[in-house]
Amino acid sequence: MKLYIRITLFLLCTGICAQKQNKELADFQKSFPDFVSKKMKKHNVFGANVSVIIDNDLAMDKGFGFSDSENTKSTESDTRYPIGSVSKVVTLTAVLKLYSDGIIDIDRTYTDYVSDFTMKKHFSGPINFTVRHLLSHYAGLPRLRAKGFLKKEYLPLDSLLRDSRNEYLIAPAGKVHQYSDWGTDLLALLVQRVTKMPYEEFVVSHIFKPLDMNNSGFGPVDSKGYFNGKETKTYEYSWPGSDGVYSTASDLAKLCQVYFVNGEMVPNSFLKPEIAQEALTLQFIDAPMAYNEQIGLMWDVRPLRGFKRVKKAGIHEPFYTYVFFIPEYRSCVVICSNSNASSQLHWDVWSKAFDFIAKKFNLKGGQRPKKKQRNSGRINLTKVQMEELEGAYSTYLGILNLKPDGDRLDVVLGPDKRKGVATIHEDNLLKLSVKIMGIKIHAMDMFWDKIGDELIVGVQYKNGNRRIGGSKIKKRPIPNSWKQAVGFYEVVNYENRDYRTIDKAELLINEFGVLELRVYVSYPSDIDFQLGLSTISEDMAIIPGYNFEFFGGETVELSKEKDVFELKLSGYKLQKMED
Repeated sequence: MKLYIRITLFLLCTGICAQKQNKELADFQKSFPDFVSKKMKKHNVFGANVSVIIDNDLAMDKGFGFSDSENTKSTESDTRYPIGSVSKVVTLTAVLKLYSDGIIDIDRTYTDYVSDFTMKKHFSGPINFTVRHLLSHYAGLPRLRAKGFLKKEYLPLDSLLRDSRNEYLIAPAGKVHQYSDWGTDLLALLVQRVTKMPYEEFVVSHIFKPLDMNNSGFGPVDSKGYFNGKETKTYEYSWPGSDGVYSTASDLAKLCQVYFVNGEMVPNSFLKPEIAQEALTLQFIDAPMAYNEQIGLMWDVRPLRGFKRVKKAGIHEPFYTYVFFIPEYRSCVVICSNSNASSQLHWDVWSKAFDFIAKKFNLKGGQRPKKKQRNSGRINLTKVQMEELEGAYSTYLGILNLKPDGDRLDVVLGPDKRKGVATIHEDNLLKLSVKIMGIKIHAMDMFWDKIGDELIVGVQYKNGNRRIGGSKIKKRPIPNSWKQAVGFYEVVNYENRDYRTIDKAELLINEFGVLELRVYVSYPSDIDFQLGLSTISEDMAIIPGYNFEFFGGETVELSKEKDVFELKLSGYKLQKMED
């Protein structure tokens, strides 16, 4: 009788809990669409597609707003979006499928599979990066070869090898995390070589079809894109491995499920569970310049208290796609949108959904990682140390110039020459302050470090994490050839298939005696790059630094054709304009 009562009470409590959870889910499903719609209006987003999976069950899959505002065409759950860099985790899945099936080994060198790959380099030693290096952006490749990345027609993947022969690696394998579209496209080429079938065909037949991703493929889409509230045409093609996929939020949610943690090892799953979870394990954490990079195999992985938040974002201007998931609790949130103002929308939608997920699974500690404890007391450096810090740095924010002034450093940063002061603290920390309307305001925390013969700088975040952002331009006399070459340049090797990305460039020697290259980009959006150059010969210079932005670590070559100076950068040939 007692056992019967206990069982009855247990079943009763279980039923009540289930009813409560069902009601909470129903309330979430009812209120969440209104939340998304309000945030879209706030952030000026025309159309979006949201898919939410909770504990491996579909909780939401809905289109919002318009895929074509002018013709009032509503966004549906099957509206297709170019997903930008989220294409990289499609490439990852293709590579891991070959790995899981025993066809390749990701710890073998890339040239074991693509033997005709070659590239130039300024450092000694062999080119020996592995497939794993490419999958985690530690291969030492540049961000991309800018010319030809955006194109009006399809180019075969083998074209990458022709381009590679004329370009330079930026670092030896395993030294530094350098986000690389180029590296991902080389992985797509590997898939093509190993399977002996076109990369896109392999992905459709071996990834999309088995996972029922029926609205995913390659190439242009019919959806309209909006930049700053105006309809804007996006580029038609880019390389398929890094930026070539179109998809929907629900299809991408299915891709996330491949990486969910199962309750038990499933021998016949799409990927071997241990390989799927290897993709969510932090890679190369002991690399000389790893710092606090939180990268698995393509996925951004943030270990939290008892679970991981995994993310991948993609921009195919003006389309934005964000993927978030928690593998341990088999839950994900995917947002696709058609407006360049939508980045904040994606974070708002994820945060709202996460609040529900955290409550459902009683996740303690929320999304906040444990703060790193660093010493931050102010200190004084020796004269020798101050002299070593003094100089110009090429960073993702432009050229940073540091000049000792007593126990602090005067700072000039970027093309607009923002001025400030840096005070020196423990743990190689610089606290930068600027004056706005006469009021001293803390701008950012930076750190410096010396790795080998390089002095590097980076940003330190509030949680104590650090990320490399640039390196010092070595003090060398500027050769006469570079001095004579200063002036304005224009690209002279555009082809019909190219979008005209670079508008113009200027080579100059700035007020600090540093050779710099200003690059003005007009497509797909207006961006200006201030690149510091470290000359290594009469006809060659390096853009020091490793960072997420374009051109960091790349090589600039100087030549003279028919008495006209020419620069080569990232596939572009720029010719000096007449004064």
